[in-house]
Amino acid sequence: MKKKLLLSLACLLLLAGCKDVKLENGENAVVTFTEGGISSQELYSELKTLYGAETITNLIDKYLLSKKYEETQEEKTYINQYVKQLKSTAKEAGTDLETYISLYYGLKDEPSLREYLKLTYRRNKYAEEYAKENVNNKQVNDYYKSYVYGDIEASQILITVDVSENANENDKKKADAAALEKAKKIIDELKTGKDFATLAKQYSKDEATASNGGYLGKEVNDGDLPDEALSALRGLNNGSYTLSPIKSSYGYHILYKTNQSEKPELNDELIDTIKTKIGEETAQTSGYVNTAMKSLREQNDMKFIDTDLEKQFNKSN
Repeated sequence: MKKKLLLSLACLLLLAGCKDVKLENGENAVVTFTEGGISSQELYSELKTLYGAETITNLIDKYLLSKKYEETQEEKTYINQYVKQLKSTAKEAGTDLETYISLYYGLKDEPSLREYLKLTYRRNKYAEEYAKENVNNKQVNDYYKSYVYGDIEASQILITVDVSENANENDKKKADAAALEKAKKIIDELKTGKDFATLAKQYSKDEATASNGGYLGKEVNDGDLPDEALSALRGLNNGSYTLSPIKSSYGYHILYKTNQSEKPELNDELIDTIKTKIGEETAQTSGYVNTAMKSLREQNDMKFIDTDLEKQFNKSN
């Protein structure tokens, strides 16, 4: 991520020349001596060789994406949150933002960082849209068969693994074992006929649902629970609970399934939702953003005037 957009302004200045100071050979000068000097053309050639491919790629994509997208609140939020996180990370590292991004991103200041993040955000956005456009009917039908389920009415008891951030591995293992044992004992209580909602109010660490007997609602589906918990819930019969604790990054879940509705019909709205989901997943695969951006450049009939720069660009893309 070094030298992302820093050289673009320099290259433009070089092309324009520097106050029309000329060397003996007629070229624009950037540095002069008692005799002779260094021309803007020499500096441009050197920079082009070192950083040309990366810089021109960023400039191309920035131009094309600016024609396609206007700034949105979602984009602003993404950038602001990212900058805030980097400032926090830099502070923890005992330095300031400019020093941190210079070291890890090759950028000179916060405005440069924000431009880089804008470009990254828009590249990813286009990759998702491009991937969605290329989803075929077989992909939609396969996804529908394997991953689309009716909404579930359910409740849970969540037992968290309570351990400090600075705990060593041994302490973490002990805390995990204690949480697992506690969850098992709750299941034993359920087996004796105790009420699920009563036990949820007594034991669950899920602050959003514990006071309501662990009730998650009637429309539990993708994104509402960790994948491990949702998968276990789908495998239950109506009116039953998990006989073993289900582990996730949140802790241990004990799940109760009240009811599950019929699988929704594959209508136009659901097809669009599935295509969006597949597009998002596809765009996250390695190298896909580059594939999408290559397509966008081709759609805009991109042509190089500088053949040396074109060769560098083609090698890196």
